[in-house]
Order: sequence, then C-alpha cells, then structure tokens
Amino acid sequence: MSQLAETDKENFQENLYKAGATSALLMLVLFLIGAISIITTSLRITINNGWLMQLQDNWLVVLFKINMGLQADLNVINLIDLLIMVLFCAMSLGLYHGLKKTSKIWSLIATALPFLGIPLFLATTTAGRSTLLIATLLISLIMLRNNTFSKLTAYVGIVASVLLFFAGDIATAIISSSSDVAIFIAFGYVLWMLWLLFIAQKLYQLEKFIGRKAE
Repeated sequence: MSQLAETDKENFQENLYKAGATSALLMLVLFLIGAISIITTSLRITINNGWLMQLQDNWLVVLFKINMGLQADLNVINLIDLLIMVLFCAMSLGLYHGLKKTSKIWSLIATALPFLGIPLFLATTTAGRSTLLIATLLISLIMLRNNTFSKLTAYVGIVASVLLFFAGDIATAIISSSSDVAIFIAFGYVLWMLWLLFIAQKLYQLEKFIGRKAE
C-alpha cells in the first residue's frame, strides 16, 4: 500500500514538473513574440498585423513603449497578460516542489503570489501583474540556498525581477517617460526570458529524473 502511495506521489511530482516546464517554455515563446515589438519600436518600424500586435503587447512591452514616448494603454485587461499569469501559476507549482525543502514558507508565499495576482488584476485592470516579478525575486533568492537549481539561474532571476519591478513598474509610475528606463526594461526583459529558459530546462530534467526513479 505504501509503495502504491509512493508511486502516486512520484507520478504527481512528475506531472507537476512537466506542466511547469511546458508553461515556462510557453511563456518564453510569448515573451519572444513581445521582443519583436521591442525591436520594432526601437527601430521605429510599424506593424499593422492586428493579431501579431495583440500577441506582442504584454504589459512589459507596453511599459517599454510608454518610456519610448509612444501612446500605449496599460490599464486594460490584456488576455496575453492573463495567459502569462496563468502559465506562471502552473510553473510556480512545479518550482515549489523543487524548492520547498530549502524554505517551505517562502516557497509557499512565492507560489501563492501569482494566484493572488489574477483576481487582483481582473478587479483593478492595473495591479496584479507585478506579483510575477516579486514571485520571481523570491524564487530566485530561495535558489541561492538550494542545490537543485544553479546559482546562475538565481542571479539572472534576481537581476531580471529587480530591473523589471523597480525600473519598469515603479519608475514608470512615479517619473515621466524616459528612454533610460526603457533600456533597463529591455535588459530585464531579455534576462527574464533567459531565466524562463533555465527554469524550463531544469524542470524537464527533474521530470525525467522522477520518471527514471519510478521505473
């Protein structure tokens, strides 16, 4: 009976890791599409494809555009942002199982933040999305004391989240638009994509490890 319970537990963990890795990769794809908008905005190129524009304009891209002096609306319920938040929730569940032995309380807080961010975003159309950046910072800080994830992954996540939260969200809210802020956002954006790639790779490795152990 205990062996059956252990098998079920391993299957559950394997599925969580797989779902988390897949979610991280899907977010990476969405951010790569958004990167097209950052590049075209920097080069002053206009894209008139409606579907592509909708996929490009996640809230970080909108922050970049605002700081480049372009008109963009941040206070809307963007379906791309909502999808990113849902995917982050799925990824955070996989990360929780890889980090809880290091710090269960902080891992729970980091996991809960994106889930709390979704209703907050739907209620306010503005707040809530930053919970992903705060969660990334907490997760990365936990990784510094965790042997499963590399220190490089942790440092990339810390720098990315700090840049995007303080130079992106906070700076855009309290100061006038600035190309310097836009540069920080672009740099943090690239680092966050790199962090997602590292996360997806590690979660897939953990999934395969659990699968081999169950055989």
